[in-house]
Amino acid sequence: MIVTRASLLSLSALGFIAVLSSSSPALAEEPSAAPSPARVLFKEARELAAQGDYQAACPKFEQSLTLEAGLGTQFNLADCWEHIGRIASAQALFVGAAASAKAAGQTDREQVLRDRAAALEPRVARMVIEVSDPNPKLVVKRGDLPLDSDAYGKAKAVDPGKYQITAKAPGKKTWQKQVEVAPGANIITVEVPVLEAEPQAEVAVVAAAKPEPAQPEAPSPKEQHASSGPNWALIGLGTAAVGGLALGTVMAVNYSNANSDAKATCPSNQNCTPQEIAFHDQRVEDARAARNWSIVGFGVGAVGLGAAAALLFLPKNTEKEKAWVATPVIANNGTFGANLSGSF
Repeated sequence: MIVTRASLLSLSALGFIAVLSSSSPALAEEPSAAPSPARVLFKEARELAAQGDYQAACPKFEQSLTLEAGLGTQFNLADCWEHIGRIASAQALFVGAAASAKAAGQTDREQVLRDRAAALEPRVARMVIEVSDPNPKLVVKRGDLPLDSDAYGKAKAVDPGKYQITAKAPGKKTWQKQVEVAPGANIITVEVPVLEAEPQAEVAVVAAAKPEPAQPEAPSPKEQHASSGPNWALIGLGTAAVGGLALGTVMAVNYSNANSDAKATCPSNQNCTPQEIAFHDQRVEDARAARNWSIVGFGVGAVGLGAAAALLFLPKNTEKEKAWVATPVIANNGTFGANLSGSF
């Protein structure tokens, strides 16, 4: 009878599961004690896996591991992931479980776990993300995961599937590309180009009114408004007010979203990963920019409404040409506002 390495690994794995499932003193529960939610989920997952329904078993193993970190749960979840094709995740979990076994002094279990991880190596797919943009504020994501700059240009193990690669930086156009990783050992290379500059938003409204013809008698404001035809200054100021308020509203929503994202990223401020820190800083900068433009929009809208009301209800000066200009103002200290010039 010939015994291959694969058969040895299978026998070792079966023995490992048997040991983990046995009622050893370290794992035994009091007969009268009700099983914990983690144990209930673990048992349900084991039953599903025994029936070959790994797609249903894996989520239960994941929930059980979240509630109670156990070496047996780690092994079973890694084995389940291997059966549904998540080879990279399975290998990483086998390695992590081996480290836990070593720390517990369980050398036999450690060896079984390391053998399982090594057996998966020929089947692991990898992705290389090459970045040409030297911008230090560049944020590159693979899916929802921000990548540390140290990971650029290095082959990282990934599970098969579709990935959205996104690159963004302040003042630059966002770059995106969808990449599909097929099952099997292969290396996918993605090149992120230098990001293009984003055109700066400009807010400037200029409206001019035609001079009023000479009148033998000064009419009342209502009669003057009715007899002068379309009031282009009033129309221009109204348009400026509506546009400013719309801009302010949109930017206020963007500020709220960015601020919420920043607060939700590593809220404890402890043990934050470099990726979380980079994402937090990016969303803080996005929130600051959106807040400033919101102030500009509401400022222009308020000034435009006030000027339109003054033009509509105050007596008009027929001896001077009426010209109105409403523009945003940015002071040297970063303060935003709006400037209105013209005559009644």
